[in-house]
Amino acid sequence: MRFVPLEEARTAPGWKLVVAASLPSPWSEAAKGILHVKGIDAVLVRFASSDAAVKEWMGWHNVPVLLVPGEPIRTHWSDILEAAERAGGPPLVPRDPDARARLFGLAHDLLGENGLVWAGRLLVIHRGLVTEGKEGFPLRVARYLAPKYGHAPERIDAARDRVRSLFDRFAALVDGRPYALGHELTALDLYLATALAPFAQMPEDLCPGIHPAVRHAFDTAAPDLWAALPSALRAHRDRIYERHLELPVRL
Repeated sequence: MRFVPLEEARTAPGWKLVVAASLPSPWSEAAKGILHVKGIDAVLVRFASSDAAVKEWMGWHNVPVLLVPGEPIRTHWSDILEAAERAGGPPLVPRDPDARARLFGLAHDLLGENGLVWAGRLLVIHRGLVTEGKEGFPLRVARYLAPKYGHAPERIDAARDRVRSLFDRFAALVDGRPYALGHELTALDLYLATALAPFAQMPEDLCPGIHPAVRHAFDTAAPDLWAALPSALRAHRDRIYERHLELPVRL
């Protein structure tokens, strides 16, 4: 896969994936990781919220967006996974119905509404609002994202509790195991590895290109809570990137 400018993407054949620019968005990085592991050759297009031309071309307001010729656009993490799974390559979804259901349920607890990344994002937004942008997201960004993702002061304690609970749940899942669902890589491993980006940032040499304001926002959102991230989750993230994903991360 390679990044291309919009004008090249417009005429390029095959699959196209639009992803977040300048930050390791768990949803974007997971989508990239799935295509990488599956060996699907796609062109990548960077998107920032201010980029009206890309927004108009992809037909959606947010990323990731997967465009497959002759098919509707896909914007949800599970739809992107299903499309990639049908395309072939190493399977990332178990065939066993119970294991499949478990994968999608646990993935929702990472990437879905009220999941780990959703709750963490509320904390970064909240910190930006209460510190007037000195910590957490810059104030302008925090004010823009707050209504979009349901921020309210009375929801912050629950968001902190949710993050703690999911830290413990997923640490128990991977502690002492090579992969989250057993002895083979699944999409859940990719989701879990990429979901840690806001909580345990990779160093600059492994993930260059993060906007300084994003690094500052993640580092200052809830350092006491971030410090409680179990070592088993860090070890799993590092193992998945070293064995299966691209390093350094390209943003």
